[in-house]
Amino acid sequence: MINTSFLHFKGIGKANLKIISEFGNTTWFEVLDNIEKIPFNDKKKSELVLEIENSIQKLEQDDLEFFSTKLHPKEKWKVLEENFSRACFFDIETNGQNYGDNITLIICYYKNRVYQFLNGDNLDSFLDFLEDVKLLVSFNGTSFDIPMIKNYFRIPKLEIAHIDLRWLSYQIGLKGGLKKIETKLGIKRSDSIDGLNGLDAIYLWIDWKNYQNRNSLEKLIEYCTQDVISLEILAKKILEISKNLVY
Repeated sequence: MINTSFLHFKGIGKANLKIISEFGNTTWFEVLDNIEKIPFNDKKKSELVLEIENSIQKLEQDDLEFFSTKLHPKEKWKVLEENFSRACFFDIETNGQNYGDNITLIICYYKNRVYQFLNGDNLDSFLDFLEDVKLLVSFNGTSFDIPMIKNYFRIPKLEIAHIDLRWLSYQIGLKGGLKKIETKLGIKRSDSIDGLNGLDAIYLWIDWKNYQNRNSLEKLIEYCTQDVISLEILAKKILEISKNLVY
């Protein structure tokens, strides 16, 4: 699936992609086998071969971070499609502050199991958990979750591939926040947390932190857990739509 991606190659846009496809080439390997038939000049052919060979090497090395970064926005869904079983869906909650001890909870849904990392308990073990993960999937994580994690753990970079469903949604015409997109696609949440938002999550944490209200903590965990489970459902719907689009 990833080896049908061409738009991240230098000099390959929609027009040249159409030319490549007209000669029956749908994968990198087919292009290499038929490179002489493609009506590009010698320089462009050489550049295309080098681009393909580099991407093949990255694919053989299982370098998902390369593809999650370099693939064209319209083709990044292929990284998730090809590695869905290895995807770790995650979401964080904070106390509303931008710095310091601000992450209150991280929930991950990985290989059909929910993992929770709670401030004051096991939050510091989150990075150890990631050693087994090849692909992180979030909603708006590029702008929020990832920067927050880097700041909290004081690391310059999170050395792991990441796919942001907000921008995969955008590429197929779904705009807005997670709850808005869920409503458009008919994804429903449990009645006990329906209507809760990020601000409510902050108040739930404060109620737990200051007054040890166990019910507030449990609702916060349920709210964040529902987020990550919804992410998997959303991801499946995005992939279903993306596979049927022609760019």
